[in-house]
Amino acid sequence: MEKNKIENHYKLNFKWIFTIFIIILMLSFFYVRYVKRLTYKNIYHTITELSEQTATQLNLAINDQKRFLEIMVDSINSGFFKTTDEIFNRFKGDLENYNFTRLVILDENGNGTTSDGHLVENYTNIEEFFQQDTVYLSENRPSTVSNNQVNIYSKTFFFNGKKMVLFATINTEDYKEILLRRLFNGEGGTYLINNNGSVLIDSFGVIKENNVNLYGFLTNKHEITTENDLTKIHTMAENIKKQQVGTLDIKLDNNIYFLHYEKVNVNDWYVVTVAPNSTIGKELTLFLTISLSLCMFINFIIIAICIYIDISNQKKNRKLYKIAYIDPITLLGNESYFKENGLIFLQNQTPNKYLITLDINKFKALNNIYGYEFCNEILKTLGQKLTNILPSGHITCRISNDIFGSIFSYSKDISKLLNRIFNDISNLTINNTIIPINLAIGVYKIHPQDTDINKILDKSYMARAKIKGLYDANYYIFDEILENQLIEEQQIESCMEQALKNKEFEVFYQPKVSANTEKVTGAEALIRWNKDGKMLSPGKFIPLFEKNKFILKLDLYIFEQVCKDLSQWKKNYNFVPTVSVNVSKDHFVNENFIDDYVKITKKYNLSPNTIDLEITESATIDKNIDILKILNNIKQKGFIISIDDFGTGYSSLSMLQNMPIDIIKIDKVFVDQADLNSNNNILNYIMLLAKRLNVKTIVEGVETKEQVKFLQNLKCDTIQGFYYSKPICKKEFEDYFNTHK
Repeated sequence: MEKNKIENHYKLNFKWIFTIFIIILMLSFFYVRYVKRLTYKNIYHTITELSEQTATQLNLAINDQKRFLEIMVDSINSGFFKTTDEIFNRFKGDLENYNFTRLVILDENGNGTTSDGHLVENYTNIEEFFQQDTVYLSENRPSTVSNNQVNIYSKTFFFNGKKMVLFATINTEDYKEILLRRLFNGEGGTYLINNNGSVLIDSFGVIKENNVNLYGFLTNKHEITTENDLTKIHTMAENIKKQQVGTLDIKLDNNIYFLHYEKVNVNDWYVVTVAPNSTIGKELTLFLTISLSLCMFINFIIIAICIYIDISNQKKNRKLYKIAYIDPITLLGNESYFKENGLIFLQNQTPNKYLITLDINKFKALNNIYGYEFCNEILKTLGQKLTNILPSGHITCRISNDIFGSIFSYSKDISKLLNRIFNDISNLTINNTIIPINLAIGVYKIHPQDTDINKILDKSYMARAKIKGLYDANYYIFDEILENQLIEEQQIESCMEQALKNKEFEVFYQPKVSANTEKVTGAEALIRWNKDGKMLSPGKFIPLFEKNKFILKLDLYIFEQVCKDLSQWKKNYNFVPTVSVNVSKDHFVNENFIDDYVKITKKYNLSPNTIDLEITESATIDKNIDILKILNNIKQKGFIISIDDFGTGYSSLSMLQNMPIDIIKIDKVFVDQADLNSNNNILNYIMLLAKRLNVKTIVEGVETKEQVKFLQNLKCDTIQGFYYSKPICKKEFEDYFNTHK
């Protein structure tokens, strides 16, 4: 009996062991597949993001160089220069800033001179450049005066009665700095190719010849063992021909490589980012080997698997922790780390706690000047200095972009600490280069009752916004003024939805007057909030609505009210003035937002060409918005398009010619600063540019008769301002229109 019990016991243990073995084996199999899928997914995401960033940086560099050429040609066309030497002397000093090696001016026979004294005779394929209407960027070609491969930016112009072309040459290798990305212990990198697959730049440095085809290089120089991988390369080539992007993995020389190809918005060029998977492949192979060994050594493998899973989980957790909480550039914590640990810091009983946020004024300009990688070093050095200055026990993180946050306890004079931060970081030495840094610091002193890390972070942001861009102050401490502003914003947010339902928002109209006839041609629709019997100006609530996205609802409400008024005027007075309505760029996240506007015009039986949609100039330069696609869609629906606040943004001139706009609205600052007794001012050039592009002009903010006469002399189309009328309610506008039409 006892023997049977023992035998049964061993049989039971064996069954359990065998069952556990099968379960572990199955779990191991599914776990391997899961890890592989997850790893591939993360690598796909990472390499896609890196490739997109590289393409963006390249696009920005090329656009800057195109804008420079536009500026040069506009200056030449304005008649400022009499000889080519004058042109060269004027712009020679600017070439290095844009990485140009030389300027060349040629006639239609291919004859001319260069800015560094070379004569050019019978330049081949000169027709290629004279056929282009806009700034043209050539493919790689050998330089005629050096051994380098170059790319040529060109733009035609008229000079002394002859059609000429201006070349600005750049060594192709200069683009290589943008493409240098060290991935996976330096084994990864980037190629720049054209849509035929020809390699323009190789950041690896392994391709020495010119015009090497990447697809042939991958298939001929590396050992590809499967037909599937050849098919993938063929598919990539076809997709690039179709101007598509994509990610793939192939086996080259017995190692897995991940590739992502991303389109560059010029000449059908593509960035191809390549990264190896050797380390991950070894881990997966090792894990699979251990799992298969379970069949031979059941008891040992069960223990080994438990240990292995534990170790693997620890490694995985460390990797996930790093991804979730560590900023890869500064190696400080990220926003999630800051908020989680900052909340814990709030709950302790330490007195005199502060939260500060800081960023670098005009950091975008530093990126444009020094480049992406160099500015990463700036951020890293800034983070190190900040952690050395702050008192022990602080929590300091890079929250986003160039914004850093710190929470700490400090019982001494906080102003001395803040001044030390500002002074010690005012000059950073990066790669033996001294970089002047101007910080904006927002400070919030934490109260015992503060328990929400997000709220106190917002208060620090508000303080930082107060000081942002000022150079006569170093920091701003959150005070009663900002507290009242925050309370006011909270009050506005609490009643904005109900105010919309109650129709408390009223549309006012500011007339637009023909500069030639001084008769009303239309109006701009402006919003006012009739809150508790008092009219709130837009400055009180529009910035907040843009921040909390309520502006999306309000814009549609205003548009419908305008359409309703237009419909009534058409019925009652048989007139439909052209009314302009502001459209927030927040709508552009949805490229088909204009369909809602079309539905409203149909509801009131209106033609879209009676409504002018005003787009702020800042929206046209937002890199996250495909502005040309959006504007073309709006234009296709029949609406008039105008660019508001023209001249206050960046790179307007280079983008204007590509945008399907009808009107530019010139900001009042140009009127206020103009010399009314001279035509030699910026307004005159803007008017000439508008006529050249065949777009109408509206000047806003006109307040005096002298300004009106000045604009009439400049042949401005339309005038808007207090000289004629302030924004007025619907009834007053009806009366004004009837007496001034």
